[in-house]
Amino acid sequence: MLTSRGTGVAQGEEILIADSADRDREGLRKLFDDAGYVCTSCKDMDTARELTRRKFFPAAVIDLDFGSTNGGIDLARYLHQHSKPTQVVILAGRRSFEAAVDALRLGVLHIVSKRPDQIAQLRASVDRAVDRYHAGEGSGLVGEMRAAMEDALQIMFSMARRVYRKDDGSDSGVKMKPAILVIDEDQRFLGEVANLVAGKNWDISVELSGGSGLDKASTFSFQLFAVREELSDLPGSMVVRSAQGQGAESVALLYSLSARRIERYEKGNAVKSWPFTGPADLVRCIEETVAEIATLREERRYLQAFRSEHGAFLRRL
Repeated sequence: MLTSRGTGVAQGEEILIADSADRDREGLRKLFDDAGYVCTSCKDMDTARELTRRKFFPAAVIDLDFGSTNGGIDLARYLHQHSKPTQVVILAGRRSFEAAVDALRLGVLHIVSKRPDQIAQLRASVDRAVDRYHAGEGSGLVGEMRAAMEDALQIMFSMARRVYRKDDGSDSGVKMKPAILVIDEDQRFLGEVANLVAGKNWDISVELSGGSGLDKASTFSFQLFAVREELSDLPGSMVVRSAQGQGAESVALLYSLSARRIERYEKGNAVKSWPFTGPADLVRCIEETVAEIATLREERRYLQAFRSEHGAFLRRL
């Protein structure tokens, strides 16, 4: 008699386990036997195909390198052609972006790392796979598949990011030379800032008034503005709003000695603040902001490359 677990998956469901490594295959069989599944396991492609010709499995757990490198993808392709309702979970003992893309194109919605700390994730993936089989093609399945596809695309993009970084030779992240405009009339303060940033790969310009700063901002493009609130001609907050109106993608740091605070502005809105006691605090905030700008620029560039490479596939989702 079948009983139901908390996930709604019926115990007694038969699943296929395909793994060429004896120890791993037996470990998987025991894991899912204990979870209430009936497990049929195999260690080679011929046996796997014969089993799937003789009986139907609601779900299959397949090692990525079953029988050979990426052999699991070959078995997933076979199931996609001959047993399409079978839901496939791929176990990956290594990272392979190309294999992940192939698996997604075959309808595989779960790719789980083959590591001991991923056992709970693997069990949950198999439970969801069996749930999807029982849900059929209903609206609930569509929503779950969409969520699963979003998770899978995140995995694909994460793997693609590593490939792009390796191709760039920039595993530690993007190296950029930001254009920074500092607007402050206190030349002693500016001199201390200059000493602190000596040797940094920053392109820094300085203006001594709000008006000249805005003129400079209208002529040149800057990723970052650092503006003192207490300017003689214009309030720094007004300069920040005007400067960001000219370049919406820029970030501004508004610092005030009287308030002892640095505020970060994006698109005219304050989004973050730090305590401010002197030039060193300002330089630390600039460093943090430049790092975030570099990361965002990197992500956008890699996303553009990802869309360019896989646009046709993504449009079909």
